[in-house]
Amino acid sequence: LLDVLSYNTYYNNMYLNHVASEMFLDSAQVRDSVYSHAKKLNYLPTSYRSSVAYANVQITPDDSPHSIDIPRLTKFTSTVGDNTYTFSTNTAHTVYSNNSYLAANIALYEGEIVTEFYETNSTSNTFFINNYDVDTTSITVKVRTSNTDTTNSEWTRANTLFDITGTSNVFFVQAAANGSYELVFGNDTFGRKLTDGNIVEATYRVASGSEPDGANSFTSAGAISGYSTVAATVVERASGGKEYQSLDDIKFAAPRALTTQERAVTSNDYKTMVQNEFGDITDMIVYGGDEADPPQFGKVIMVASSNTYDTLPEFRKQQIIDFINPKSPLTIEPVMQDPTFLRIEVKSNVTYNMNETTSNESGIQATVESAISTFNTDNLSKFNKTFRQSKLIEKINESDEAILSNSLTTRMIKEINPTLNEGYTNTVSFYNSLKPDNPVTVAQGASLPYSEPAIESGLFTFDSTTGASFRDDGDGALQIVVANSSALTILNSNVGTVDYASGNVTISNVTVNAIATGTTIKIYGRSEEADIVGKLNDLIEIKTDDTTVTVKGTRE
Repeated sequence: LLDVLSYNTYYNNMYLNHVASEMFLDSAQVRDSVYSHAKKLNYLPTSYRSSVAYANVQITPDDSPHSIDIPRLTKFTSTVGDNTYTFSTNTAHTVYSNNSYLAANIALYEGEIVTEFYETNSTSNTFFINNYDVDTTSITVKVRTSNTDTTNSEWTRANTLFDITGTSNVFFVQAAANGSYELVFGNDTFGRKLTDGNIVEATYRVASGSEPDGANSFTSAGAISGYSTVAATVVERASGGKEYQSLDDIKFAAPRALTTQERAVTSNDYKTMVQNEFGDITDMIVYGGDEADPPQFGKVIMVASSNTYDTLPEFRKQQIIDFINPKSPLTIEPVMQDPTFLRIEVKSNVTYNMNETTSNESGIQATVESAISTFNTDNLSKFNKTFRQSKLIEKINESDEAILSNSLTTRMIKEINPTLNEGYTNTVSFYNSLKPDNPVTVAQGASLPYSEPAIESGLFTFDSTTGASFRDDGDGALQIVVANSSALTILNSNVGTVDYASGNVTISNVTVNAIATGTTIKIYGRSEEADIVGKLNDLIEIKTDDTTVTVKGTRE
């Protein structure tokens, strides 16, 4: 009997513990519980999202019509790996003969098109969507008065109660059981109430998440308006597909979404809403135009990084602006800018004990390079990050127990891309103070190996002289020089200025004839401080190409 009571008490404790855990958003583990808590915070968890591609669609008719209609939900197919996916247009398009029957930059959304019908009754105005992988952004609803009526009226989706009256033909989407969603209609106070016998027709896409991402070849699934000669040329490969929102993401986003109330006022409001809406945006920084250089008053500047694009294409920027603009204050204009990259050159000199390891110098070098790469992934490549030199030194020392010591030197890198044989003017901003060196003159060429100028650059051809580079004179002037291990030749003693305090380097009307390597010139800046701060648009990163590891073995 005591054993039975003990077991009963134990299982009751387990049950009550689970019940108590599900009562709070932070500790809930069941998706239905998390959805329920999110609903109280007026937050709709993100559903599956269709991958979207952009293509130019060319129709070649066998006659000469004035125009050809491309209906909404016109289907195309694409193969990724061994799987074939269906894409479709989301809006109707018309092509004209004077434009060679070309529809430019059409959006193609992945997903099978599903239509569900519901008949209303007096007991409920809520209808369950039977596919949990629905893309809720694609839902359209039509309502007709009865099963015998063929006249449909289009109802629109509402996300708030603003401007909603008792006669508004609107519907709402809310989270439901088992990770799915449901349609909710009005009550004659907020939105028109359905009446008995009404037929609700809901059409939506069933998405495959991120699996179709990368699709770059499309074939029409059939004739378009009776014309079968159709060619689709990809403008932007498919991207942006994602699965439904993870529980951890919902727990993070729901309280923050409550604070925004669908209004973008603070920088966190902009960031929260954009990242919730666009799944490929991994990081974002938002700041007022008054902080920009030069200032842009009346604007809010948004800079985003994506796991799909190195730099966001124009159509994605416009999508973000169109999404956030109605939520911004009336007098504020949202502006999207590209991130800039503040790269760090790392030179590490490592000494290791050969008696403590079976690895040779190349093995230790590979280990250290891997540690630097991991440090970059874990600590950098996001906005408002700071490179801590001492932390990197620790990680290198910890990468192999045979390492006795390592010394680290760093320089900041920005790149410029001047048009050849044209005057080039630009300001390169490091946003970190620079460390000036004692000036080295032509007469002191032998001192070059020991000098550490604040600014140096990669090589280029200037005034028909190869091997030229930028170099500051230690007193605020930017020069073009030819420097080797023992001699310094100054080709132009003043081609700009260096502000050591702000880290701004101004290049004035410099004509570059050729670039030694690639299409860009690296500008190297030596920071005053060991720690380097990423500000505004800058993403700090350490690239493998900018890493040099020198290894020396010793026996102890």
